Amino acid sequence: MATLIISNQRTEEMVGDLELLAPEYRRYVGNQAQRMAWLLGEGDVLVLPVAADEDFLRYVTDRLGIDRSSVQVLVPPQGRFGEGVLSRDRLGDDTFVRELREAVAAHRVDRVLPFHFDSTVAGLTRALGLDAATPGFGFLDQSGGRLLNSKATFRALAGGTGSPVPRGGVFAGQDDAADFLWEQLLGRGRPAILKQDFHVAGFGNEIVSPVPGIAPIGAQRTVVAADRAELDKYLTDRWPWLTDGDRSTVVIEDYVPQSVPIYAELRVEDGGVEFTGHGEMRMKPVLNGLIVPAPSAGLDAFPGFLETARRLCEPLHAMGYRGTVSIDAIVTPGQDILINEFNCRTGGSTHIHRIGERVVTGDYFADRVLVELRRCTFPAFTATVRALDAAGLGYDPATRTGVLITVDDGSPDGGFGEYCVVGESLEHAEALEGRVTRLLAGFGTKG
Repeated sequence: MATLIISNQRTEEMVGDLELLAPEYRRYVGNQAQRMAWLLGEGDVLVLPVAADEDFLRYVTDRLGIDRSSVQVLVPPQGRFGEGVLSRDRLGDDTFVRELREAVAAHRVDRVLPFHFDSTVAGLTRALGLDAATPGFGFLDQSGGRLLNSKATFRALAGGTGSPVPRGGVFAGQDDAADFLWEQLLGRGRPAILKQDFHVAGFGNEIVSPVPGIAPIGAQRTVVAADRAELDKYLTDRWPWLTDGDRSTVVIEDYVPQSVPIYAELRVEDGGVEFTGHGEMRMKPVLNGLIVPAPSAGLDAFPGFLETARRLCEPLHAMGYRGTVSIDAIVTPGQDILINEFNCRTGGSTHIHRIGERVVTGDYFADRVLVELRRCTFPAFTATVRALDAAGLGYDPATRTGVLITVDDGSPDGGFGEYCVVGESLEHAEALEGRVTRLLAGFGTKG
């Protein structure tokens, strides 16, 4: 049997009003959707917001060891938000749904795997008759995906399971938020991070600090509020954005500068919780790549972090959720580990772990290091692959090292590509990455 993979990287339920996303960013996430090609299996159907280069698709399927001709890739008609996002109007287009129904029947699809299992995907799953066979559908059909991608829900479950989290809280009112910020954090010299309840990769976060010089790692910017009047003005200006027009709460936490962001990825299955992997997030200042496994895995606090992550998944299992869970945390300068959110959906790390399992193979988590970089500029895909191979940098299955293009740079202006370096150690992977950087710089600007 086969899987219907839907690469809806951003949706109305993940980020709110899609019209507020800049057109360039919508195009970027549309190109980024190519990541889910690495989740393909023999006979699967893949839905993308933007058509992928055929050479890239053959490159991916060859490395996964599957027949390209067995896989069908579909792109629905462009919707009101452009081609970069799989919005409701695109996935619900009558002609596209008929085409998808034919593909599901021809490929004998029996389950649905989206990036985000929102209400639009739930409705499509029912329409295609795939609801009974899709694990956890009963929970997801009742807006479970939205519930478990809420940062406020995370704070509640973390509190209930006794998980170590940054000092903070969930706020529905601007006055209560201002009192907490000033009395507990800024007024005591501590910066704070303010998070939209629904957003991804740090794009819904801002830092407010009583002093200048705080780098916005994991957020879009830092705002200085040296006194209560400046804080009140900031909140008045930004409260509509932070709350999505008063439709959501805001999560506020103590921000610990110079911390290292890490994650653990797990899967919640009928039989229990299974560990997938962990890594470190490279921020610039928001998520721009991964290091797998996490270099901090040797810290004394790390086993406790993994155990806490597993324990956090227990109520998710009891609630009926089935699927991937990514649990984010920070390693503080004092080497404590504090968990600061979870995402119950296919994550930005899922394709990297699938590459480890299906391309690198072996005990990749013990004897290899995978270093990923995003927002890269490449020349034409085939030219890039030839240049990597000619330089001895292309991925070599014999040595289980080298470079894999994980997302083709589909922008004429560049900056939309991604690649993953596989090394025998972190030092080896970083050395290979340096060589790739110099190689790509030799091509000059794209266009």
